Amino acid sequence: MTAPAPEAHGIPSTAVLDLLDTLEGSGLDPHGLVVARDGVPVVEAAWAPHDARVPGLVYSVSKTFTAIAVGHLVAEGRLAVDDRVGPLLGLPDPTGLTVEHLLTMSTGHSAEQVEEIGFDLPRLLATPPAHAPGTHFVYSSPATRALSAVVTAVTGERLLDYLRPRVLDPLGVEHPWWVPIDDLDQGFSGLHASTRDVSRLAVALADGGRYGGVQVVPSAWLAEMRVPRSDTSASDEAADWRLGYGYQVWSSRYGFRADGAYGQFALAVPERGLAVGYRGATRDTPAVLEAFWAFVERAGTDATPLPPDPAAAGRLAARVAALDAWPAILDRPLDPEPTPQDVLSPVPWTLLAAGDAGSPGGWTVDVGGQRVPVSPDAWTTSVLPWPHAEAGSPATAGPVADPVLVLSTRGRALPDDSVEVHVVVPTSPHRLVATGRPGGRLTLAWHTTPLWHPSLTTLVVPATHAASVL
Repeated sequence: MTAPAPEAHGIPSTAVLDLLDTLEGSGLDPHGLVVARDGVPVVEAAWAPHDARVPGLVYSVSKTFTAIAVGHLVAEGRLAVDDRVGPLLGLPDPTGLTVEHLLTMSTGHSAEQVEEIGFDLPRLLATPPAHAPGTHFVYSSPATRALSAVVTAVTGERLLDYLRPRVLDPLGVEHPWWVPIDDLDQGFSGLHASTRDVSRLAVALADGGRYGGVQVVPSAWLAEMRVPRSDTSASDEAADWRLGYGYQVWSSRYGFRADGAYGQFALAVPERGLAVGYRGATRDTPAVLEAFWAFVERAGTDATPLPPDPAAAGRLAARVAALDAWPAILDRPLDPEPTPQDVLSPVPWTLLAAGDAGSPGGWTVDVGGQRVPVSPDAWTTSVLPWPHAEAGSPATAGPVADPVLVLSTRGRALPDDSVEVHVVVPTSPHRLVATGRPGGRLTLAWHTTPLWHPSLTTLVVPATHAASVL
């Protein structure tokens, strides 16, 4: 059965087409998009080789899930926001930090202190802050890492396991995975979720915490979450980051949002019944939000049906069916701060000579002894065992059982007889570009560099996870 056109939900098809034009034409490297109104998915789009069903790293969208876990503990009477963190974790806490200080990123530490403290929990609690706790906002992933530790200390469960029956299962998140840190789930980042999963989170945030008739976020907690408790108006970030910060969500020009690096968003606009899940890869995230606010303004205030527009709806359906990242990513700037080759990959990448390629009409890349086919006409996805955790493993990631890298490749010949291979890691926002000549070593460069440590090793997933989602 063909799904109703967006007009049936009060959204002009032309508004969606213009949104796609902006995302692609501005070089924002969109990966996946789901727009829902009143809980009903209206538009789902994915740019090959990405798939709206395949989980990927959503960076700080993870923080919002962590805050929801805290909310369930509060609703269950097992935790209060004014509880002191030190006694919860069995650690000295001369600063008197509370759960709310962590939730609002108002521990009082300066940006320089946060960077120096890193993810050392005892140090976070023991370092006298530059400002009185509760009076000064500094974006702090270490604070959210501490919240993950609090959830585990109170429940005896890892964050992911605690969330499964209360949030993830009701949202239909089939294959979640969270990158570990020490013996915990990261909390501040590391959650792998699909675009569909992120959109369902947005639906729940936009509908009082409900999804599919289940209260996945306690309603009283959601009302508290979205209150802009921390003043961010002095930030030197773009306007949408100066509107206030609640419990691990940002206030927005319209509604509020979960917000992850390089453009991972769950946008909730309750006043218009709109929810958006989006994944992409750009350093210009303000431009992504500008595109969405222009769309929100054209989407109307409610789901009152619009007059049918068969021509526009037909163009939209054809456009969505043919979306491909390839034309939009060519000739886009790479990261201006290049990563050393031996840091980016602990094994060499070589473009095999034509006689050794074994790939008619394309190329083959040797990645540390593993062969990866590359076509000029279509994306090819490969799963490589990646037992290189010791060669570039960051302090923020724990060991991963049977680590693999999922790579989607496509290439083109350049006028100087060299070859350019685009290597997408579809379980993340990231892509690298490999260039060189047949028979020689390839030069590797990130388009957007992974946070925390700029190595491919940080993007591994467990083999069982890869097998379940591909």
